[in-house]
Amino acid sequence: MTLILANELIKTFEVSAKFYYSEVNGEKFLMRREAKIVRIGHEQEEIDSVVVMINPGSCKPAGAVTSSSAKEATLMAAKPDQTQYQLMNLMERKAWNVLVIVNLSDICEGNMSNFRNIERKFQEANQTHSIFQDENVQDCQTLLSSAKYVIFAWGESTTAKRLSEQFGLFKDGKATIDYSHMKAWIHSERGFPRHPKPATSVNKVIWLDTMETLL
Repeated sequence: MTLILANELIKTFEVSAKFYYSEVNGEKFLMRREAKIVRIGHEQEEIDSVVVMINPGSCKPAGAVTSSSAKEATLMAAKPDQTQYQLMNLMERKAWNVLVIVNLSDICEGNMSNFRNIERKFQEANQTHSIFQDENVQDCQTLLSSAKYVIFAWGESTTAKRLSEQFGLFKDGKATIDYSHMKAWIHSERGFPRHPKPATSVNKVIWLDTMETLL
């Protein structure tokens, strides 16, 4: 199968997300607790899959964000990014209607160097920035238990490796016992869950083909 292009996918799926702002020592940062991809015209309570990646990257809200915490954030329209279009391709292949994306960190920053600097500020202020941190464990368990599948897909960065170990999700190329039901295409030599959006179209199709066989 080939890739379905974005201009076609957007006729079939819509994206919403829970955005909020978090303040650290007087600086405000855009955050996203989760994003939800839904097949237009389908109402379904069960989540087909939760996908875990490193951070929200370049996904942006379609309107003004007024929430100042994850607890008060509600779903609002979002502008899809290229990774979400790739996940829509997976949804089409699996005939899924609902997919939720959560991240090792809620910090909305596509540049990894900038992301590491911001994450360090949260650490130094002892302030939460992830659904996987202890303060949010109940929300996390509720979400993950509601899905048929949990897919790990945060890629090769050392920051993702550190956070996934810190939060008790993944270590030494394997999921922890609590996440033994997860699915991922693990790099055979370096032991990380491969990201859904590799650089080339050929490799995007290979990721989709591989995940389709694993699910």
